[in-house]
Amino acid sequence: MNLVDHRHERDIARELGGPAPYDPAWLNGQGRALTVDGTAVARLYGAAREGCDDCRQDSLEGLGRNPAQVAALALWACTRVTDLFNGLPVEMLENGDPAFRRLAQAYSDSTFQHGSAVRELTDLHEVCLRLPPNALQPAAERALKVLLSAFDPALFGSLICAYTPGD
Repeated sequence: MNLVDHRHERDIARELGGPAPYDPAWLNGQGRALTVDGTAVARLYGAAREGCDDCRQDSLEGLGRNPAQVAALALWACTRVTDLFNGLPVEMLENGDPAFRRLAQAYSDSTFQHGSAVRELTDLHEVCLRLPPNALQPAAERALKVLLSAFDPALFGSLICAYTPGD
């Protein structure tokens, strides 16, 4: 892991105008039960938004070893896309990293089964626990790309831009 002298701290609640989808307040306590490190997720997001590739990679390596944090990042990405498009585009379920597609499908299934008011972190966490350990970091990377594309005005109209050719 590469040590850096900056932290990319972000106040996600301020940026979003409310708690992040992985925040224990938003999850009715699920985040505490799964020990989601919201600071680590926020640092990864901050490094990516600020274009710091070294910190982004370091953060992904750490976060990609923790199923609860990968689930939290995927939940945030899926929630953001759902808020923007009133559901997940079919491309998210059919294209890109296979592990992330499983997480997106779990989000979609949970929302269909329980309604949009139920927080799906535990369902996504169960999927992460069943994934091979080497699949977690690529799933986190895809979730981050989807999340960033949903916040980027240049990509706002189409999440297909979050997928690279050949996916």
